Amino acid sequence: MILSIDTFSENLGISLIDGHKLVVKNVYHKVKPFSELLLDKIDSIFNQLGYDPSVLYAVCVNKGPGSYTGLRVGITVAKVLSYSLNIPIYSFSSLEAMVFRYRHCGRKILVSINAGKGECYLSEFEIKNSEIVQLSDIKLMKIKQFKESINSEKDLIVVKNIDITGKNVVEIIDDLSVEGAFCALKEDSKEDVFRLEPVYVRPL
Repeated sequence: MILSIDTFSENLGISLIDGHKLVVKNVYHKVKPFSELLLDKIDSIFNQLGYDPSVLYAVCVNKGPGSYTGLRVGITVAKVLSYSLNIPIYSFSSLEAMVFRYRHCGRKILVSINAGKGECYLSEFEIKNSEIVQLSDIKLMKIKQFKESINSEKDLIVVKNIDITGKNVVEIIDDLSVEGAFCALKEDSKEDVFRLEPVYVRPL
């Protein structure tokens, strides 16, 4: 089985996947730091199902962009599991996972995530021959500027925690642990357990 962890937003997502089958998906709203929740919730899932961690043959984790603190917690736990169980670790981009959910829409997809401080992360994708193609690097933009730049109803706009409405706008409410895992496996995005770090777009 694959354990998928998503900590990029206010929702903590943990999923167990067996082949193409979703075994369990649990989502927890952030009522306290993920560092106090994540390991406990993973243990709880295994205990409830009667599974031992040895059933895992891989772990998958969201590398961002998103909440940098949350991402670090998720990646750290995924690294520990990968190293201690001697299993591969895969990563997925939150932006690409958001696109993966709508990969059959047949349109260009503009994806944006609230980055705090009145800013957002932004990238553009399109689907070519059933493959997700990223057309632009991840940008950091003022949310106001992002809203003003949208001028085409032909494109699908997918957002997370951004107050915007329209016929072509879809808001992601929950986590990305399932879509992210399938996306990572499809692209075989295996990582070096010692080098994997969160995506950080904002200048240091």
